[in-house]
Amino acid sequence: MAPTVLTDAFCYVQGHDFTTDTNRLGFSGEAVAQDRSTFGTDGWTALIAGLKSHTFDMAGFWESAAADAVDPEAFADIGVPNRVFTFGPIETEGSPAYICQAGHFNYQLLGAHGEIAPFSLTSQGSDGAGILRGQLAKAKGAVNATGVLGSVLALGNVPAGQYLYATFHVFAAGTTITAQLQSDDAVGFASPTLRATLGPITARGGTWAVRVPGPLAETHYRLNISAITGSFTVAGAIAIGK
Repeated sequence: MAPTVLTDAFCYVQGHDFTTDTNRLGFSGEAVAQDRSTFGTDGWTALIAGLKSHTFDMAGFWESAAADAVDPEAFADIGVPNRVFTFGPIETEGSPAYICQAGHFNYQLLGAHGEIAPFSLTSQGSDGAGILRGQLAKAKGAVNATGVLGSVLALGNVPAGQYLYATFHVFAAGTTITAQLQSDDAVGFASPTLRATLGPITARGGTWAVRVPGPLAETHYRLNISAITGSFTVAGAIAIGK
């Protein structure tokens, strides 16, 4: 399999799309290595995983003129926990997407004379749920009518002890919108099951769906718009995890 060249990586945070603001996106996850070594192991270390954490780092070009530019979004969010993140290497529905709730804990801006003003923003997981790997269900786009939103995802069963998750981002808001997280046992969704309701939503921002506990026997998942007034620009992802 050929390596991936990052040309269309994307990052949605709350109601802001950082994709075209950035030229670097990076995720790192860590589990603290706890030493449980004892005598009798012939001098070898024995380790087990302790607390886990994750960090998301982005950098690009600073801008403050527009209401939804980098600075108004990032500055107001310094230290605010549980902002909804959806990001991935390819902004195509059905491609891998990573979702989490994190806080912006380090914001740096401006640089050298004569150069394009840069910024960097470092965020850390803040809700205890960690980070989840799923798929992009709806790439950023406009919606003004009820019905299926984006693409159907074949994620498989949700095992016992795990959960079904979803994110929903509103970048531009009309009057009101309500989205649903649905599941079915086939791609055609002949008899969809409602798993979570997101909304009604009346403003820009991010929504983290109430997680749905397994086991769930169904294998296919989608977002659906059940009510809408006006035109909205939205995106969302679905994932399964602990």
